[in-house]
Order: sequence, then C-alpha cells, then structure tokens
Amino acid sequence: MTKVKGDSTAFILVDAQNFVLHENGFGIDWGVWKFAQEKDMIRRTAKAIEKFRAAKMPIIFVEMDLRPQIAGALNRNLSAVDFWKPLREMDLTEMTPEEGEFQGRVIDEFTPHLEDIRVTKYHTMSGFHNTDLDRILRALNCDTLLFAGAVTNLCVESTVRSAFDRGYNCVVLSDCVAARNDDEQNFALNVIYPIMGQVCSSAELEIMG
Repeated sequence: MTKVKGDSTAFILVDAQNFVLHENGFGIDWGVWKFAQEKDMIRRTAKAIEKFRAAKMPIIFVEMDLRPQIAGALNRNLSAVDFWKPLREMDLTEMTPEEGEFQGRVIDEFTPHLEDIRVTKYHTMSGFHNTDLDRILRALNCDTLLFAGAVTNLCVESTVRSAFDRGYNCVVLSDCVAARNDDEQNFALNVIYPIMGQVCSSAELEIMG
C-alpha cells in the first residue's frame, strides 16, 4: 500500500476533457479514448474521485484552453512536431462556440463540483507553466500530489516533472491515466515515473488521517 496524508495531499486531474477522452473528441485518432475504454480508466478514475471527495481532499482540474480565438497561437506552437499534425490540420477558428465548449469540457463522468479548483493552461503540456497551480498548492499546504488524466506520457508526465522539480512528493495512479497504447503507457509507468515518485493503483492508495 502507498500511504498519503489526507490533510496535505491534493488530487490533480490533467486534461480529462472531451477532446481527448470522448468518442466525439477531435483527438479521437490519437487512440487515447479507445485505450481508456479498454483499461476501464474512466470508471476507475471516477471511483477514485469519489474516494478523494469523501476524504475532503482538494481536487484540481488542469484543463487545456481550446477557445477558437487562440487557435493561431496553438498551431504555431505545434508547427514543427509531426505528432500534432491532426490538430494542426484542423481549423479551430471554424469551430462554433458550442463545439468549442464541448471539446474543452471535462468529460461528464468527472464533472467538477463547485468546491473543486480549476486551472487553465495555454499552449503547454505542463499544468504548472504560466499558471497559478503552484501558488494554489502552497496556499493549501499540500506537499504531496496524486496524478491522473491524459495523456500519460505527455501532459500528465510534463506536469509530474514540473511538480517534482518544485519539491512535491508525486504519486501517479496507474489505473487512472491513459496513453495511446500499451508501449507508451508502460514505459512511462515503469521507467519514467519511478524516477520522480511513486506509482500505484487507486486501490493500493491509503489515505491517512
């Protein structure tokens, strides 16, 4: 069992939005939604959220800004990377406000509550870059962070790296993250994350106090 103190731990859910974790998301071709379905990641994460709410733990949603107004800057930022080609080829400026709201919305299974904290990131993978996430965590007196979301080896990993660099104790919930495939998932969980913290399933996590 991995033990954490409930009064100094926060749960961070990265990019759990329709664009990547819904069958009608524009990132469907990346395969993350399919992988999440195969691994039962969404149900397991929803159950973990209930567990953390019951423990009165801060729940923080880190969300990518997908407003059509910022599409030009987003495309310039991704222009040299082939992985992002499907996103670059989309004309986000043609997206209706309703479609933009849907793509950027947290998936229904994880709908934030009023007491939850929401942090918006712009054009970056890390939830810490140019956001007030670190300031929020310091104000909450949190020194330990639990991580979940998508994509395991991209935005989640980047946020974990940033947290580690800032001195936080990091715990990645192995059944609450989703990648594009098993190879990328397993490399992140078995090679990268153990360097920066602990890896355990949500069932293996014990909240103390």
